[in-house]
Amino acid sequence: MLKNYFKIAFRGFAKHKLTFFINLFGLALGLWVAMLIGLWVQDELSMNRDFKDIDQVYRVMGHQRYGDEIYTFASTPGVLAKELKEVQPEVELATTFTWMEKNLFVQEDTRVKLEGFYAEPDYLHILQYELLHGDREKILTEKSNIVLTKEAAIKLFGRTDVLGEELVMKDDTVRSFYVQAVLETLPSNSTWKFEYILPYQVTFDHPNNEWMRRWDSNGPNTLVRLRPNTNAEAFSEGIAGFVKERYENSNVTLIAYPQKELYLRGKFVDGKQQGGRIEYVRLFSIIGIFVLLIACINFMNLSTAKSQKRAKEVGVRKVVGAENSSLIFQFLSESLILTFIASLFALLLVIITMPVFNELTGKTLSIPYSEGGFWLYLLIIILFTGTVAGSYPAFYLSATKVVAVFKNNMKAGKNVVWARKGLVLAQFILATTLIVSTVVIYQQINYALQKDLGYVKEQLLTMPLEGQIGANFNAFKTRLEQHPEIKSVSRSTHNLLGRNSNTGGVSWEGKDPNFTALFEIMFVDYGFIETVGMKLVKGEDFNINKGADSLQGAIINEKAYQLITQGNPDATSFSLYDEERNITGVVADFHFQSVHENMEPVIFLLGPDYAGQGFIRLNTANIQNTLASIENIAAEINPDFPFQYSFMDDNYARMYSEDVRLRDLAKYFSILTILISCLGLLGLSAHIAEQKTKEIGIRKVLGASTLSILNVINKEFLIIVLISIAIGSGMAYWFMQDWLSGYAYSIEFEWWFIPLAAMVILSIAYMTVTLQSFRAARVNPVNSLKTE
Repeated sequence: MLKNYFKIAFRGFAKHKLTFFINLFGLALGLWVAMLIGLWVQDELSMNRDFKDIDQVYRVMGHQRYGDEIYTFASTPGVLAKELKEVQPEVELATTFTWMEKNLFVQEDTRVKLEGFYAEPDYLHILQYELLHGDREKILTEKSNIVLTKEAAIKLFGRTDVLGEELVMKDDTVRSFYVQAVLETLPSNSTWKFEYILPYQVTFDHPNNEWMRRWDSNGPNTLVRLRPNTNAEAFSEGIAGFVKERYENSNVTLIAYPQKELYLRGKFVDGKQQGGRIEYVRLFSIIGIFVLLIACINFMNLSTAKSQKRAKEVGVRKVVGAENSSLIFQFLSESLILTFIASLFALLLVIITMPVFNELTGKTLSIPYSEGGFWLYLLIIILFTGTVAGSYPAFYLSATKVVAVFKNNMKAGKNVVWARKGLVLAQFILATTLIVSTVVIYQQINYALQKDLGYVKEQLLTMPLEGQIGANFNAFKTRLEQHPEIKSVSRSTHNLLGRNSNTGGVSWEGKDPNFTALFEIMFVDYGFIETVGMKLVKGEDFNINKGADSLQGAIINEKAYQLITQGNPDATSFSLYDEERNITGVVADFHFQSVHENMEPVIFLLGPDYAGQGFIRLNTANIQNTLASIENIAAEINPDFPFQYSFMDDNYARMYSEDVRLRDLAKYFSILTILISCLGLLGLSAHIAEQKTKEIGIRKVLGASTLSILNVINKEFLIIVLISIAIGSGMAYWFMQDWLSGYAYSIEFEWWFIPLAAMVILSIAYMTVTLQSFRAARVNPVNSLKTE
């Protein structure tokens, strides 16, 4: 029986070649998209979840109220982990760990910059990265220890068996460390990419980090592992006032949040979890389903359109005793066979395009051939696609009446025609929704990338002030400014790429005692405002000739000025860290965060000795020669450190890397959606043109022009496409309004987005249908009517 089904299926494929290839190509494209998105979604859902006992691991975070908003920060007091472990019986393990930083490591003649962080001993017990060499029980227990990854060990030593080996780290001092452990290659589904870990005690004991020992300052992160069977919700509620109990004026409310959820659901709005990367996962899952459904609709449409040609086959089989169930099984099996063949082509496309897809998504995905879960997923996709695509044709064809067949009365009824039109309508509604959404996404990302930031990011070079450059910055600056193509040089503690140092400890005359605002603090050198290209709207810049006035003064942005003068329009000063500061200047508001975030108040203070980030304003068309000059000067002053730099426009663009990926992926998926939709339209229009062969012949004999004949066939399709554009545009508007709400600064949904998408869809649809219509209209009417 099965052998017979296979024979019938392949005979049908050979007989209706155009339909077969359109269905095969459409299903292959749909399955290709579904496989790629499925691999991406699976990788996203597995991020940071493969650690032992991860269900018991929680990140301790803090809610802080400023003004009418509650901010949620991962930064906590530097003494919190130790105290939690000592005081809270639910805490089995606790660790403090810092932010990522790059440092220069030297091993004999090898100099390498590595990225890593500081952590307490429990870190590698909570997150149990695989050890290649070393004893987990002794890791990070001594200040002279260092943990390297396998790749870092090879960079420094050329091998991995390096326990006990000495290396030197150079930053503001020169310190020696001994390799205590080497970690295996970090998992690809871990977001925390590092090359070394140093003992937290090293940075905790540093003279400049006295603030880490206080309960009124936040910076490092805190991670805990709770004991088995602990009620995490009750624990989170129990530690809410933990910091307030130790520092009365604190506005921090602690929470314990599952570490495994931070990657996907780590976004908080007004103190509540909302959105996050999970929204991208949902979005692309929906896109994958959309594309696959469109391919399935093609199959349904073309199969039902060809039903008349298979009606006699069904009639004969029913006469000889075939049951409806066997006919349904036959047609479903044909659909599944075609889907299986399409899946092989789709798998080949996945293999070919995986490098490009990885580049687009920023991942290192591969096909997990050895994992049963992948093949199970593929089998489910094939069964789902084959069943959905073949279900309607199977039930429709199996319901064919024998009498109608042999009376040659098998014209499609109104219900079938309407069902076919409904499927085309649904197909183009999905396509329109995706295309209009893509236009909106494109416009929003371009708006973000091209927005006036309040400073000039073009030809603004930034570099870390390491080693002797930091110690001899004025000499470095003087030599650079002698170069004709360098306009000015300055430095800051802030890189203008996100929050860095902030405080709510700002007060002023007339301030509501119950109101607190979070001010970003930037310590800068003379000339910083001019170098980065900010606009001074009141007062003056810091002036070296003003001496104490500049040292005791402050420059603020317009947002800060509005807050300070809100209750007292004549305010000229404020208090920061219990020290009075005069407002010597006001700069126009500028973005130091992405446009996802609102404008925040900023205070500039003169503090060049704290600054570790250099800014160089270029004024040249010959960037490479100017860079070579800067590198030469840097090498003379700071020979131990490699010259590293970046441009602010590139840095700013990197803030939107995820948004740009969304834009590019949406673009390619939209193209595929249109392609698959038009494939179906091509096959359907070919079938209708075939059905209307005699009608077209009669019209031509009676003198109808080619254009009028084209209109006969095109008319019903274009009406359906127009209706789908109207419905799809409404759906896209609803989806995109919700998506745009995730940006503090966003575009308006412009009226022309819909006509633009409509023009693209109509043009492609019209050309697709016209191609078949024109061929039918050009046929000699003698050939069309010769059977009559």
